[in-house]
Amino acid sequence: MGLCAASAYISPMQIRYISLFSLTTPFAIITNIVFIFIWLFSRAKWRSVLSILVLGACYQIVLAVFGIHFFKPDDMASKPGKTIKIMSWNVHGMGIFNKPRDKEFEDNIIEYMRQEDADIMCLPEFYIPRKNMYKPHSNRILKNSQYKDFRYNVDNDLGPESFLGTAVFSKYPIRNYEVHQLSKYIFMLQCDMEMEDKKLIRMFFVHLTTFGLSDNDKALIEDVKSRSTDLESGINKSKTFISKFNNAFVKRAQEAVKASKILEESPYPVLICGDFNDLPGSYTYTTLKRGLKDAFAEHGAGLGRTYNLISPTIRIDHILYDPAGLKIIGYKCKKTALSDHNPVIANFEIVGKPTE
Repeated sequence: MGLCAASAYISPMQIRYISLFSLTTPFAIITNIVFIFIWLFSRAKWRSVLSILVLGACYQIVLAVFGIHFFKPDDMASKPGKTIKIMSWNVHGMGIFNKPRDKEFEDNIIEYMRQEDADIMCLPEFYIPRKNMYKPHSNRILKNSQYKDFRYNVDNDLGPESFLGTAVFSKYPIRNYEVHQLSKYIFMLQCDMEMEDKKLIRMFFVHLTTFGLSDNDKALIEDVKSRSTDLESGINKSKTFISKFNNAFVKRAQEAVKASKILEESPYPVLICGDFNDLPGSYTYTTLKRGLKDAFAEHGAGLGRTYNLISPTIRIDHILYDPAGLKIIGYKCKKTALSDHNPVIANFEIVGKPTE
């Protein structure tokens, strides 16, 4: 557990492979909780204190990983001028990877967005054709949910005819739009959202470096977990994964440090959301969270899984916010088969003083 805690604060740029322990943090927490009960029903009951002390010393990481608000009511109702609902959803190309193309599947994604009716949507891995960024989906989303503004930034080619990137749809006027390059293919979108009563919230939208795993890699991980892969093959592949993981941790750490400095320069309360590709308790998460609150930690329950392909503890999509401008009143993350990620949705009460 000590190494898990260290991985949250020590950069992988300083100590190689330290960030790998952040992947085991949920299991370390669960193991200590299990041992508390085992020892309580043994003759050496005093040993349960050891696990309690360990969890207590790492309480900040425990609360980031495991949501305790099982009975806290969620208010997801829209109250124009008083609340703002944010949705961050990696939409995995809006169905572009389905072969053959499934028009009904794409329609279901857009209908899901309409039903959630978020005031602001951040959509990493949003697909557009090269010739017209408003087709085939952007115009429909704008009309269906009555969004006033739309921004898009490309981060990858998707063949000769199309792009993948991050899209932002907003019912609020967007001011001072900027794009910050965090690394070669990684960008952070910045928007000042003008609320009622002249209150401004500076919002940032990101999709940080992935682990770089192919579909075959992900399938192999599931095989290893089910022990259907032979031991020697599993060990050889594990070495490859460790190398990929470490390189990705280093890149995200660099991106997070750069992004954190930009957030700190904001004259307004901030919110950052998107696909961080890192778990709570990681160095990337801790760096970006500095001075902010985590919507899940403040209002969520359980492990809050947002990525569907590797079970059971992957929460890599986050909404972090400044309590000086926003107060969370609702949070949800429902499993869906419409993407490899689940949408993360938080509803906030707008607080604070008008911006001068």
